[in-house]
Amino acid sequence: MTDLYGSMPRWGRLSAALGGLVWFLLFLARIGDSPETALMQRIVLLGILVIVPLALSLVPSELRDAESLLYRLALLAQPFAAIGAVVSFLLDPGVPAAVGAFLWFSETALIAMFGLQRLSRPKLRSSAEVSINAGLIFVPVAGVWLVVHRLGIQLLGYGDTIILLTAVHFHFAAYAAPILAGLAGRMLSQLGAVSRVFKLIPIGIIAGTPLVAAGISFSPALALVGTVMISIGLVLLAVLVVGWILPSMASTPGRVLLLLSSVSCLPAMMLACAYAYSIVFQKLIVDIPQMAMTHGVANAFGFSLCGLLGWCFVSRGDLSAQR
Repeated sequence: MTDLYGSMPRWGRLSAALGGLVWFLLFLARIGDSPETALMQRIVLLGILVIVPLALSLVPSELRDAESLLYRLALLAQPFAAIGAVVSFLLDPGVPAAVGAFLWFSETALIAMFGLQRLSRPKLRSSAEVSINAGLIFVPVAGVWLVVHRLGIQLLGYGDTIILLTAVHFHFAAYAAPILAGLAGRMLSQLGAVSRVFKLIPIGIIAGTPLVAAGISFSPALALVGTVMISIGLVLLAVLVVGWILPSMASTPGRVLLLLSSVSCLPAMMLACAYAYSIVFQKLIVDIPQMAMTHGVANAFGFSLCGLLGWCFVSRGDLSAQR
């Protein structure tokens, strides 16, 4: 793996590796009151323990990013906040469990402040960097809904399953997906027509994410529109990664992982669209347990985890080859 900007990104990858070990050990513990709930909670924990620190380690585009106080605090606090989240899942829903989840919300708030700091810098307003910043800024929504889930209340009348799925969505589709898109955009930025095509991807992902959230609250039709927008963006991202990025990568493991990520997003997004369609037209195509077993697994392990691991193998030579 290539460490582009010193010790802090390396710390993030070490935290993700240790988080992965903790995640595997959690299979010895009983969480969730049903197989479907247990699976969704394990997917959330994958986001907390592995996806968030791994993506954060890949964000710096220059030394100034890696030296940012907010960035350093977010990476240093992440393992401790993640422990709080893990403990919260080992407790019954209630105030003590919510306190552990609140530690994780505090971590996501730090990440969002770093995203706002990056957004304020004129040099970081390209489509690729805006996409990455959006992922950083969206993630506290996941922290809020995690606190609600562990508190055990049905906020705004939503059932616990919907609350948990919202936490899942904002750790993966709203955080990992725009960051993965931005990482690709950095490599595609010098390719003329291809870079102009790429600009459509962040628009779909960033605009689609709040539409999905608004659809849950107000109208299933909005959720369907948002899901279609995100799906189009991610399918287009997969095409650009396979067609233009993979041929330029020197690392075989990196190419394999990014290929797996690109291939995984296609069935994952088809299932997401089918589920949103079934809600709007009240015609059951795929239900929530099936979504957790299929879309959830493909999106979390295939698209997000493989994609982020693949980008860890990108070297300075790969980046310069695109310029």
